[in-house]
Formats: sequence, structure tokens, C-alpha cells
Amino acid sequence: MSVTFTTSESNSLKIKAKMLTELTFDCMALREELELLLSEASNVIELNNGCCTLIVGDSGSGKTTLVKKFKTRFNEQYANTVSPKDSEQACYIRSPSNMSPLDLYRAILKGFNEPGIIEGTEVQLRTRIAKQMQTKRYRVLIFDEFQQVVEKVGIKSVRQIADYLKELVDEFNVYLVFAGTSKVQNLLSINEQFASRNSLTIKKSLLSVSTQDNYKTYVSYLITLNKDLKFTHIDFTDPQINLPLFATTNGDLRQLTQTLSKAILYAAKRQRDEMLLNDLIQTFSPKLIKGRTQVNPYRQKFTILKKELGVHYEV
Repeated sequence: MSVTFTTSESNSLKIKAKMLTELTFDCMALREELELLLSEASNVIELNNGCCTLIVGDSGSGKTTLVKKFKTRFNEQYANTVSPKDSEQACYIRSPSNMSPLDLYRAILKGFNEPGIIEGTEVQLRTRIAKQMQTKRYRVLIFDEFQQVVEKVGIKSVRQIADYLKELVDEFNVYLVFAGTSKVQNLLSINEQFASRNSLTIKKSLLSVSTQDNYKTYVSYLITLNKDLKFTHIDFTDPQINLPLFATTNGDLRQLTQTLSKAILYAAKRQRDEMLLNDLIQTFSPKLIKGRTQVNPYRQKFTILKKELGVHYEV
């Protein structure tokens, strides 16, 4: 007997596909890193002494997820706790892709929700930043993709930016968080005084199956993703499911989320109320690896797949 699901059930699965890309899901490493950031921010507030933190790692290792969760948690804890006058705020700033010295100041003001086209001289922009920080009581500034600032301007401009950021830390006693690739660390080597204000460095990495412990962490993460949304009854502990899924994403958290979301949406369009393994198989998109088109890992011989992934232990 066939089972027909209602439109509302289908829509519910579509919502889950979207929520998977938007929500932050806790895992042990994320919770620990989040607590470290909140602890550093608390020290800044309590001691009224600014500092900075670096979060470095490859694209897809969860840096943006971490800093956005940190911003949310900080604002829940400190914004409007007593009155607007006494509140403290965190601001998320997306670093500009085309960088010039003035672009960073414009990006900060954009993060402060300044309306309209942001124009002005360096002095004018800095003055507006200072005014906004005083009136809106920004105590945490989070710069994402900050390697673009370090990479795309000359040493002189980077030194100038580092000097300005050091002034922000000292004048306003703020907590600055810089997230990006390992090149973000060049910011510290360019300005020793700024480096001395770095209180914490968090290094993020992609998910891995290179060791049994890494494999367990990866499987635990898959289970966590499904824990709250309940978008499937697939057994993510089954290596013949989780290893092909790893092969399609290579440990990239962003790709993993996109892959699952696409399969969930595929299921929703077929009026089902959960994602099935076949949805992952049908939505697999082959990549070009070393000049060869990737074989669908769900249809690949399992022993060959394990060898290609470097899994030499029992799973």
C-alpha cells in the first residue's frame, strides 16, 4: 500500500532543508571554542582592557559558524541586560573582497548598519566609527574572512590597518576577533605591539577520517546535525553511508551542509516527509579530480572507496 504525505509535511521538509544551512548545530569542539571566546569577551568587559583573538583554518572548517554563534550568544548575554545605556554589543563585519585602506572603515560602518552609501575621507570615516562605538556601545568587533585584508594590500597599508586596530583596542577597550585562513596571522608579525594584544588563537580544521578518532568525531557530527531537525532515519553510523558522504564533501562543513540540504529538498519535491539514502545518490554531483570525473561513491566498491579515503582501520 502506498503512503501519501500532505503538502504541509512536504513544506516542513523544505523548511528543514533551509534551516540546515542557517542554524548552528552544537558539537563538542564548537562548544569548547565558543566558551573560550565568551570567556575572553567577559574578561574584556570585567577588566575594561581590550585584546584580540585569531580564528584560523581552511575554508569550510566552521569559522563563520563559530563567530556568528559567538555574536548571538554575546548579544543575548550583554545587550540590553539592564538598560540600553548599560548594554554591550557585538558586531559582525564581513571583510571586503576588494581591499583598499578605506574599504575596511566602510566595512566596519556597514557592520554598524550605517545607512546609504558610505563615503568620506579616512579621518571622517574613523570619526564616525568612534562615534558609533560610543553611542551603540560596541565592545566586540568580529571580522570574518580577514585574510582578504592582509593579502590584498601592501605591507605599508597592512601596518597602517594594524596600527588603527591597535588604537581601537586601546582607546575603546574592545575585543577584536579575526577569522580567516592562516594568512590572518601575518597581521601579528607586521605589528609587534598589536601581536602583544593577541590573547588567544583558535585553529580550526576540516572534518577527517584519517584516524579512528577523527572518524568517530565525523560520525558524531552527522548524528548531531540530524538530532534536532530529524530530517532522516538514515543510520549515519553505517560506514557504507557515512564514508560515501565524506567522499562527496572531503570534510568541508559547508559542502556537507549543502549536500544534505540538496538531498532533503529533493525528497520534499517528491512529497516525502524524510530524506532517504537514494536522495543522496540521486543528487550526487561529480567533481573533476586530477583530470578525472569522480565516481559516485555510493555506487563504488566499498573496499576501493576505503582505500581511496585512506581508511586503513576497522569501521
